[in-house]
Amino acid sequence: MKNETKILLHIVREKRIRRKDLEAIISVTPSTMTYLLDKLKNFIDIEEEVPTLGKPPQFLSISKNAWKILAVSVGREKIRAVLYNAKGEELESFEHRVKKEDLSNDGINNVLQQSIDKFYDYDSIGIAFSGTIHDEIVDSKILSLRDYDPVRSLRLKSLGVPYIIISDVEAIAAYESKKTGKDKVFVLNYGTGIGACYYEYHALFSRDEFKNIPFGHMYAGGNEQCYCGNVGCLETVASDYVIVKKFYDKNLNFIDFINREEEYWKILKVVRNLHKTDEANARELYKEVIEHLAMTLGNTSVLLGINEITLYGEGASKWLAEQLEEKINSLAKNFSISVKYGNTLDAVERGVSLEAAINLIKKKITK
Repeated sequence: MKNETKILLHIVREKRIRRKDLEAIISVTPSTMTYLLDKLKNFIDIEEEVPTLGKPPQFLSISKNAWKILAVSVGREKIRAVLYNAKGEELESFEHRVKKEDLSNDGINNVLQQSIDKFYDYDSIGIAFSGTIHDEIVDSKILSLRDYDPVRSLRLKSLGVPYIIISDVEAIAAYESKKTGKDKVFVLNYGTGIGACYYEYHALFSRDEFKNIPFGHMYAGGNEQCYCGNVGCLETVASDYVIVKKFYDKNLNFIDFINREEEYWKILKVVRNLHKTDEANARELYKEVIEHLAMTLGNTSVLLGINEITLYGEGASKWLAEQLEEKINSLAKNFSISVKYGNTLDAVERGVSLEAAINLIKKKITK
């Protein structure tokens, strides 16, 4: 890997780094670093801090005009496209609320194409789907996608820019790792669906590892059929569906709820904020959900050897994170977990934009 690539990749992860530290990391002399930085002058900002004595130390960061990334998140509740500059500042955005008629390969593809067509000036594109990705092919029960090929269907190669296709929970995990600087993170994406990802940052210039965990479709008991075809999936007993059913419609079934979710958006907004106005009622409504999630998360923490979980998603809140942490740690002596609330609303878009920037650096800028 070229030194120019190493420099840019490291700055993307660290955001701002002392020049001398970077020289040591990639094992180059100050004169060589000067030469390399001159080659990268259109992508890097160099700042000097005034010390009390001696030569001012230099700090390196990515210039905001280094590139523009188009990041798209595709979920059951919405499709959102955001154009970011290299500093991660939002330049433009577009949002489409997903309805039942959109749920098919053709329907999602049409909305995605319309969303992408609203932007014209970007250097790389990243798309994150709620579902599983295998060799850029998307399968998503919740979006009714089967063997969907976004590269071919959206003609991504014809755009002339690098592209990347990942899952939404992978994007969140990538964002969380780069935001915190932690080498290992575990994120739970909670809402009408449930997803999880364990992310390991192995080394600066090696491939990071994403381990998607089909949390929502682990067996959790009960006799309700899931949209995936199985019975007793965790999503049927521990997602926002359970809260809506208890609060609003006791005759509701899970498959019908997923198919007609847009009809329940107002109710979802109410129950997701109920803890702010009626905590006692919220505790009762969420009791079953918290018990199921706590047991599953506690066991997962033992299996993976983790002590921290970050909660993201449309249904997540600081209150829910606190309730989960308390319940998990009360279940067993070997459960010792901190549950944080990931309150970055555009974590999926930011995560996929970071992965798209890394792809851009490797495939185009320093090729």
